Amino acid sequence: MNLRHGAAFAAAVIASLPVSAQPASLPGLTKSFSPTTIAPGGQTVLMFLVSNPAGNPALSNVSFTDTLPSGLVVSDTPSIGGTCANAAAATTATAGSGTISVTNLDVAAGSSSCSMTVNVTNASGRFNASCAFFPAAFTNTAANMTISNAASSIQPSCVVVTPPATASQPVPTLSSLVLAVFGMALAFAAIRLLRG
Repeated sequence: MNLRHGAAFAAAVIASLPVSAQPASLPGLTKSFSPTTIAPGGQTVLMFLVSNPAGNPALSNVSFTDTLPSGLVVSDTPSIGGTCANAAAATTATAGSGTISVTNLDVAAGSSSCSMTVNVTNASGRFNASCAFFPAAFTNTAANMTISNAASSIQPSCVVVTPPATASQPVPTLSSLVLAVFGMALAFAAIRLLRG
């Protein structure tokens, strides 16, 4: 086989190889908490939503890691789930840890969307009375994420962890006997004044 024929043969072989479909644009990724207010030790569901635009092929390589803010951890019952075909199998979320990792998530061809969910709770002894100013310890943002083969559309999402009620202190009261003695002393003093 001469050089020209060899080059033509190589080109024909390469052309016959299957080519993986590439997305026209990356799928979008968002995340949110529901509910956004919990009692200490309560659970909120952290949901990641992947949206594959119209015309995009099915994907099996969407990956991301979420490092939770310091006031939150994976619940003792993570209950990993979601609507993505392999949501549970693709996800690592260990109870009590601060990291959620998703590797090679399957996403259907666009236009479509699917979710991955995991239960989250407050870290021991950590509370948050308000999300008005997005406290860093309880606010999950795009900066908490590393993402592969998806585009971040993430907005800050915060969780209120209601602080435990402070026990009210009893108000000191005078006993009936003390009040009676005090009354008698006032009466005696009044009599002395009247007698001059």
